[in-house]
Amino acid sequence: MGPTVKFADNLILKVEDDSKARQVLDLYLRNREAFECFEPTRPEDFYTVNYHAVSLYREHKAYQLGTFLRYYIYLFPDEYKIIGSVNFNFINSEGTKFVEIGYKVDVDYQNMGIAYTACTAAMKVIRNDYGITRVDARIHPANLASRRLAEKLGFKPVYTESQWAHVNGRYVHLIRYSLDISDIQ
Repeated sequence: MGPTVKFADNLILKVEDDSKARQVLDLYLRNREAFECFEPTRPEDFYTVNYHAVSLYREHKAYQLGTFLRYYIYLFPDEYKIIGSVNFNFINSEGTKFVEIGYKVDVDYQNMGIAYTACTAAMKVIRNDYGITRVDARIHPANLASRRLAEKLGFKPVYTESQWAHVNGRYVHLIRYSLDISDIQ
């Protein structure tokens, strides 16, 4: 397991449990319009504290099993307001181990280098504590900010996955990006 808390510049990255359900819900409520245009269609009860309490409980169990890692992002020293997250889903496909990354940052904190700093720090944990060197990302083609971030981090587009995600009531293509993190500093 990687560390439950990681510091990077002016950020605190933390693995959280179900006690932070209200703060996670607040992040999604503040950013509902911005996040929903690029993320899979939400379940009916998504915007409830109970949904996020259950989700956080499951995430924490998956963290303990070594199959999932999500760091919630805080601006130092405020450890109450969650301003984003970076997560990794561990994949073992045909003997190849890699992770799929996801990230999001509150619209009020975008274009400040927060996602870049958080992703870089978290990928070092993936490499150093889990021995994983390949990171993939699936990105909605219209999500130009996410595509720019992925490219700034060194990701390269490898192919398009047809009709992969259900977003805003329809199936959309996603671009798969990949990165070898064995050399990140």
